[in-house]
Amino acid sequence: MEHKPKILIVRLSAIGDVIHSLPVLHALRRKFPNAYIGWLVEDKAAEILLGNSLIDQVYVLPKKKWKSQGFTLKTCKEFLEFIKTIKNEKFDIAIDLQELFKSGILTYLSGAKRRIAHAKTREFADIFINEKLKAHNIFDPNKPVIERYLETAQHLEAPTDEIKFSLPPINQQIKDTVSGLLKNLDKDKPIVILAPATTWPSKHWLESYWSELLDRLAPDNNVIFIGSSQDIALINKITSEANTDNYLSLAGKTSLLELIELFNRTDIVIAPDTGPAYIANATDKPAIIMISGSTSYKRTFPYGEKHTAIAANLPCQPCHKKRCLKKDYHMECMKKVTPDKIFRIFNEKLTLIGKNIVL
Repeated sequence: MEHKPKILIVRLSAIGDVIHSLPVLHALRRKFPNAYIGWLVEDKAAEILLGNSLIDQVYVLPKKKWKSQGFTLKTCKEFLEFIKTIKNEKFDIAIDLQELFKSGILTYLSGAKRRIAHAKTREFADIFINEKLKAHNIFDPNKPVIERYLETAQHLEAPTDEIKFSLPPINQQIKDTVSGLLKNLDKDKPIVILAPATTWPSKHWLESYWSELLDRLAPDNNVIFIGSSQDIALINKITSEANTDNYLSLAGKTSLLELIELFNRTDIVIAPDTGPAYIANATDKPAIIMISGSTSYKRTFPYGEKHTAIAANLPCQPCHKKRCLKKDYHMECMKKVTPDKIFRIFNEKLTLIGKNIVL
């Protein structure tokens, strides 16, 4: 009888990084069509995996709950029960794609016989690994992070010639909800999404630039802002500095699944290096213009020929710092990517997708 391997993928967070890991899932499923594949993920990023037809079981680590409970006996008991559930599955292989101490120890605690990751990882996480891939700089600015993740699949002789992302199915209720949100749009105009917020200040494009871009896009496009409820203040500041009120803000009004469906109906997305841009990339529908600052536009970028990542290419880039440390030319990497440059690329995208050119 053919042995059906049991494989556990460990990538806990964040949403963008989990999406970057999805091509590994696709490769493994091609190599092992009958395998039992589980995925260990933290609660904040779990929704992007739940319902995925390529995954047999999503193990959701309730980080938010345990953090609020604190280091208590109850938390310890729940953690041990959680680990026991995973261990009882008797995984043959566990792949640590995050390669941090927390993911490494969870990989070890899974009980998997084969534990795969790169050598010389951050936080000494490779002490938990017994099959170590060749070490190289995780922040190599010229190596796409997706290709780094796929090296684990190649180690298992899985085919990696296709870069594919699989997302949860969208039901009719979700589609109807999104239709309701978009009911007042002009159906003859392109839908353009602006996603200005990110968790790193060094990735933020200038608010005044977003305002100027909004003014230029609004007359001939359906412009939609997206983000969480925490991003509403930022979006309000951007729109208050613009000279138009011809836009729709859906910040804090969509679930992750509704956001996926929204991207399915979108023509162009403009965003910095942030999770929503990669969700859009995974839908394979809109063209994406990504504004890169502190991170490498060659390392993390939207996959596909119709997308563009733009960077200033200053000597200090990429710095991989959450905050710009340059006092003499603070955030110069973002200042040099002007609204004119983004608007020119935007017009090129409209031409490629067969929409009217905005003059």
